Amino acid sequence: MTSHERSVLAATCLSSLGSFYTMALTAFALPQIQSGLAISEDEVGSLFALLRFGALFSLVLAVLADRMGRRRLLIASVAGCALCNIATAFAQSGLQLAWLQFGSRLFLGGQVLLAGVVVSEELSAENRGRGIGILTAVGGLGGALTLLAYAFVDHLPFGWRSLFVIGGFGLLCVPWLMRSLNETRRFAGQREQGNIGTTDGPAWQPLLDILRLYPWRLIALVGAIVPVAFILEPGSVFISKHLQDDLGYSPGQVGLLVAACGIATPLGNMLSGILTDRFGRRPGTIFVSLLLSLAIAIFYNGTSMVAVALGLAMLMLSIGGIQVLHIALATELFPTAFRSTASGIREAVATLGASFGLWILSALYTVTGSHADSITWVLVLTPIAPIVLLFIPETAGRELEEI
Repeated sequence: MTSHERSVLAATCLSSLGSFYTMALTAFALPQIQSGLAISEDEVGSLFALLRFGALFSLVLAVLADRMGRRRLLIASVAGCALCNIATAFAQSGLQLAWLQFGSRLFLGGQVLLAGVVVSEELSAENRGRGIGILTAVGGLGGALTLLAYAFVDHLPFGWRSLFVIGGFGLLCVPWLMRSLNETRRFAGQREQGNIGTTDGPAWQPLLDILRLYPWRLIALVGAIVPVAFILEPGSVFISKHLQDDLGYSPGQVGLLVAACGIATPLGNMLSGILTDRFGRRPGTIFVSLLLSLAIAIFYNGTSMVAVALGLAMLMLSIGGIQVLHIALATELFPTAFRSTASGIREAVATLGASFGLWILSALYTVTGSHADSITWVLVLTPIAPIVLLFIPETAGRELEEI
């Protein structure tokens, strides 16, 4: 990579670090949060559903980025997420916490999708997949930071509240980002030509235009994203519960197994980017989509230690891979004027697909009486994404304007 490409990667990786910390924090600290704010068991589901839907509204930031520029909205997202985390440390009720973290997830979604757009627009065609893989892998270290900070939760001065203050470290990065991160050359060039960045029409004009000009590519994007999110969310959410309730693993054994197999996630980030740069984004995405379903089938139906560990490792590997490839799918299939909006749509439909997958899982449980069996039934949707992907153009190794 050139020095400019390395500089872009450094800035975007730093901007993404806090987002993964925030993603993991609420789940890790749930017992302490529930106790500290006296949240009853019947409130937990609804409050955290509200929190989860914050990512839907990151579409607003994405649309604005196609009018105002990637740099400004990315830095604003980093600052907004950090401020919401700091404010969460002062929440006095479960509802206050949920709304503050709703805002945090909104800006968090903006961080992730806009960092992917910046990397896609600034890196050369032969390095684009590798760059997105590095971005996702390094950003994932924020999850490791959460685990490290959470280990000391009982020793911190204000318990779980201190964890959210730590989650505000993004504010410290803002001055450096403002100095080192420039507007992407593609967006700046298009704005100079008067093609984008104008204030004509309503604020949501890019969303209206992409629906009008690229309906078939949007349908393909939804068809490739939603079925995978539908399968992935139940398959990942119930990992610990399946190991403990169905297979009798202790919490310590679960932690050890997940930590060991979790190494496969950054490996999946890197391999998917590097290999699909060389062998093609379309066959790579089809392969990882199928691998995800196979991994879930093995993990939730295996009984031996070897089968369970193999299934979990494959699941972690495919989760890492699909993160990168879905980012690439949205950023590469659409022109500069709509690239950020398309990434926002990707985030929104993935959130809806994940939520609907959990809802269907609950409905199936009344029939099967087993979460593992219900998750296995959901795998009937596996062929949809690979079939849709057959009809999209190959993007690897091609300049974005050519695609």
